[in-house]
Amino acid sequence: MGHWAKSLFGKEHFESTGLVIAGTNPQEFEKRILNLFDKVISSKDNVYHGHLVEKDGKQYPVVFNVYGAPAMLDVLTEMHDGGCRTVLFIGYAYGGYKQNLEVGSIVIPNMVYHFDGIYSTLDPQRLLATPDKKLTALVKEFFNKQGIEYHVGSNISVPAVTFQLPHANKRYKRIKPLTVEMELASCLSRSRDIGVRATGILIISDNKSSSIGDETKRELRHNAKTRILTSLIENIKLFNLPAPKPKKEFSIDEHLASIIEDPQDITNVYRKK
Repeated sequence: MGHWAKSLFGKEHFESTGLVIAGTNPQEFEKRILNLFDKVISSKDNVYHGHLVEKDGKQYPVVFNVYGAPAMLDVLTEMHDGGCRTVLFIGYAYGGYKQNLEVGSIVIPNMVYHFDGIYSTLDPQRLLATPDKKLTALVKEFFNKQGIEYHVGSNISVPAVTFQLPHANKRYKRIKPLTVEMELASCLSRSRDIGVRATGILIISDNKSSSIGDETKRELRHNAKTRILTSLIENIKLFNLPAPKPKKEFSIDEHLASIIEDPQDITNVYRKK
């Protein structure tokens, strides 16, 4: 345990609470958020950007630019390997489906539907993911005390911004989602599978009247995201909940060994020695 975490964060073990800032984030925004911590211990730029940061003498994993469900699954595995058992997911979402939510509005999804295709091969019955109840309740209580207004409703995770179902299809009309984005369903499903608490906080980036490329609205969503992250980081100790009890303890090496054709083969590099 720990070498997967070390490959991204530079250390084998860290605090049990971590942040995932999904979607694309400009370099200046990433620096702005990292400056909210006391110190940056290490940084690594893979497809996504992994940082180990320090706040009040404790070290936390923070990952930016997690774009798409496959990246989300790998990020969670590396965070879990370092001891992370609570994940706060902060991302952008389209908010023009059920109602035209203003850019910069905050949403805490209570149900997230898999339209991303990530689980369809392994588990075609996996259609719905839900956030951890204790962590979600804690986030809502915290926002209420901070005076941060938010909406609650269902979310759909899609394959890509430019490749997804038309919104006027029968399944969407039945679900009546409040938001649409790409990574949250895989975050919640995988977290539950491997024994991590996770919940999502979404900031509306675009809607029916504002496109995702609208420069006049960019500052609105960046400011909303900065406000949320500033509050969470200043109070990050608050979210250090006890680890959930998984059905089975998860080890990435044991998992990889099991999916290689013959787990007992002595040439299987992931097999427990």
